Amino acid sequence: MGKVAKKILVADKDIQLVEFLQDRIKDGRFQFILATNADNVKKVIENTTFFAAIVDFEAKDVLDNKVIDLLISKNIPVIPTVETLTLKVHKELLQYPIIDYVIRNNIAGKGYLSDLLQGLEYFSNKKVLICIDSNSTESINNLKQVFHSLLFTPIFVDSANEAMNILLNEPSIKIIYIDYQLKDKDGIELCTDIKTTFLKREFLIFGGTEEIDETTFLHNKIKGEFLKSGIDDFLSKPIDKERFNTHILSMMKMVKHKHRLDTYVSTVDKYVLVSITTLGGVIVYASDAFCEICGYSKDELIGHSHSIIRHPDMPSSIYRDMWSTIKSGHVWKGEIKNKKKNGDFYWVNSTIEPIYDEFGTVMGYQSVRFDITDKKYIEEISVTDKLTGLYNRRKFDEIFTYELNQLSRYPKDLSILMLDIDHFKIVNDTFGHQVGDDVLFKVSSLLQNCLRKTDTLFRWGGEEFIILCPYTNLEHAEQLAQKIRKQIEEFSFDIVGHKTISIGLSSIQFGDTVEEIITKTDKALYKAKENGRNRVEVGI
Repeated sequence: MGKVAKKILVADKDIQLVEFLQDRIKDGRFQFILATNADNVKKVIENTTFFAAIVDFEAKDVLDNKVIDLLISKNIPVIPTVETLTLKVHKELLQYPIIDYVIRNNIAGKGYLSDLLQGLEYFSNKKVLICIDSNSTESINNLKQVFHSLLFTPIFVDSANEAMNILLNEPSIKIIYIDYQLKDKDGIELCTDIKTTFLKREFLIFGGTEEIDETTFLHNKIKGEFLKSGIDDFLSKPIDKERFNTHILSMMKMVKHKHRLDTYVSTVDKYVLVSITTLGGVIVYASDAFCEICGYSKDELIGHSHSIIRHPDMPSSIYRDMWSTIKSGHVWKGEIKNKKKNGDFYWVNSTIEPIYDEFGTVMGYQSVRFDITDKKYIEEISVTDKLTGLYNRRKFDEIFTYELNQLSRYPKDLSILMLDIDHFKIVNDTFGHQVGDDVLFKVSSLLQNCLRKTDTLFRWGGEEFIILCPYTNLEHAEQLAQKIRKQIEEFSFDIVGHKTISIGLSSIQFGDTVEEIITKTDKALYKAKENGRNRVEVGI
């Protein structure tokens, strides 16, 4: 169920005032009800409860009675508006128990009215702790009027000890006024005690004193000590209500902005993988989400480099490129595989960028990551052969296309080998598909043991495999093929015994297409089979 909008009576002929407020306050917290004359005002207040009323200070009924008097008699909090503020009008306004007045003939005045309404909604029924030991009824009433007019609920105490007890039991109190004179100690000491005791609570604290000539040494001394104790503002009594209203509304805006910022930061800390490092790569901040995914606590991460989570599968070239990019002042983006504390791994999409100080000097680096482990897993199974765990034909197309594109930019040797297990159908027909699968799995392991780190093995389909060999000319490719052929020939498989393979190979020439290369290599493999199997043939 949504929050019920607070009703605001606008007793003014100016329809544009309502339009302005509706445009400025768009979140639906207020419902503005316009009454353009005194009769309309009388009708609506009989049947409706209003949070506050905005009223033309000069508005009167036919009997020359001011509309503002009627609203105040009904205990409706009032904000009078005036077209211009003369000395006479100002003196009249001060006689009324109003929230504040507004000059409506300019945008600034209307903007202040908008802020005032939002402030009232924020302040309404919130408790204010007022710490004062005074025999002056006038002084007490001044404080009551100031806070009551903004719809606060004041709580008065005359000692620091009582104030501390209330703060311990009233966590909702956010605003405190502390007078210099208290029963058991001075207000400056109380302010220091509050700051020390309630480290995690945020307060708006006002300090003040009885009326003293503001030019005296004593006044300046008290004010200076109060400000240095951590108060937000110093108020001399009697408090200038207009100045106070303007100031506390500004503070309210800052507090709400800070709360929104704190909420944003808390959300980021909880859900976004963030870390910040020095220029040398030493971690100085790690979000809760980052700690959770890698398994390290903040204490274990802060003061160390990201090498603590570096996975051995990641090539050093990735990190060289990353450092080169961010040190030159640019943003680096890429996918990184990291190692958890327990030895598991996870994948992240990382964006790393420099952090600048106010002078434009790089002071560190920030990394924002998103967990893409599931995405990488899906990608992996889509390009991986389920039986052997090797890359499949789809992945071959991707890598081979990349290698050919590289070849057009940076000429190099590149060869491929296509292998086929001889008479493999006999294995399935004689011993069953389970034994055939075991043979395929064992052949894939034997092939991997023969390869270099730069070579990539793929299951082409059925009993066929392909090996992609960068930086390998025809002569060296043939040597590798003979090594593989001999390895398989000499190995004794369970149940089946010895098996052999036929191999066709070719070396890529500049300008060859994927189809031409595959066709050429496949013909070489066919030739190896035609010429007796268990042999290597070169495609020309």
